[in-house]
Amino acid sequence: MTPTLYLATLGPISEVFGLLVVIAVFALLRAQADRRAYFTTWEKAWVFLATGLVAGVLYERFIDPESIFYPISPATSYAVAAIYLGARAAALAMVVTGVQLFVRGSATPWLMMAAAPAGLVLAWMTDTQHTPLAALALLHGPVAAVAFAYAAVAFNTLPASRHSLGTRAAAMGFMGLAVLGATLAVFYALQRSGAPITAAPWAVRYARYGFYSELLLNLFVAWAMVRILVEDGRRENDDARARMKLLQDREHMADMYDTRTMLLGRRAFDAKVGLEFARASFGSVVRLQVTNYSRIAGDHSPAVAEALLTHLAGVLDGSVRTHDRVYRWGQDELLVVMPRAIPKVARARVEFTMGRTAPMATQGMPKGLVAEAAVTVEAYRGAEDLADAAEAASHH
Repeated sequence: MTPTLYLATLGPISEVFGLLVVIAVFALLRAQADRRAYFTTWEKAWVFLATGLVAGVLYERFIDPESIFYPISPATSYAVAAIYLGARAAALAMVVTGVQLFVRGSATPWLMMAAAPAGLVLAWMTDTQHTPLAALALLHGPVAAVAFAYAAVAFNTLPASRHSLGTRAAAMGFMGLAVLGATLAVFYALQRSGAPITAAPWAVRYARYGFYSELLLNLFVAWAMVRILVEDGRRENDDARARMKLLQDREHMADMYDTRTMLLGRRAFDAKVGLEFARASFGSVVRLQVTNYSRIAGDHSPAVAEALLTHLAGVLDGSVRTHDRVYRWGQDELLVVMPRAIPKVARARVEFTMGRTAPMATQGMPKGLVAEAAVTVEAYRGAEDLADAAEAASHH
């Protein structure tokens, strides 16, 4: 075996060791990603890919006539190839799921369930006793190209307020992997058909060192993923500091607050006060209208109705997450901005909080008053449509 061919055969093994380093880094960062499902999902993708490559290395040994494991039974070579292809499919499913969780907060549920059947079907479609490991790119390459292209487009089409160095780098890396998967699949398809171009030295070298190219692109994508996590943490820290500054400057910003509930008012929302984290993410806007406000004001007094709204506002403001913001929106309305919460989750959280809100005790009344509220939820993708989502929620 020539040195060039020997170096090429080390490609899968080199990629395994490279991925082990990536997995170790992601494991060290797990404590910082406890509330970021997209990052832990990407970590699983690297584990699946490393597992698949280990199976690929074994497959390569099993079908190599010079290997001590040769010959191997057809069932064994098929099983190992199926594990290799299935683990690759699972890794792609985890990558796409992580991208969806980062972009919109929800993922397509059937992706992971399709990985194992995909591996079995793809392995069944080829001769697993004679097809070289690299040539299996003809099977998984098109799937990888579609998955990585989807991820690249998802990052590129984020609203401008959510673009960052990390998202741009991830989009570039995913597109590079998509191009690599597609071109390798085309190369092996042409090789199977006997096309002369596959014998060209540059084409042979390109295919021969495909695993090294994949390793370099995977390392770049892993760096982009870590960069996204760091940027996320920085935004949270900036939001916490902005929150502290807002509390310290409260006396100088009295016009931004509602004097009764002591919440930020609609004017503060229009001035983007308290929305630093929300504007850099997707999320939901929840509007609560106290439907019995007018009735209580008529049966008792406006002061009692206002006290009931203030009671509900205090419970909400004390129950929401650190980066959620509650605003006094109108006479009988409250608005809750909930970054990184899809509408279904946002509604459930608010309704759960309202259901656990104790009745407001009022002097002279045997039973406490309970706020009856209509809840409207609108989703937003970034700073560009946050105000529109709030207005849409108000007009429902």
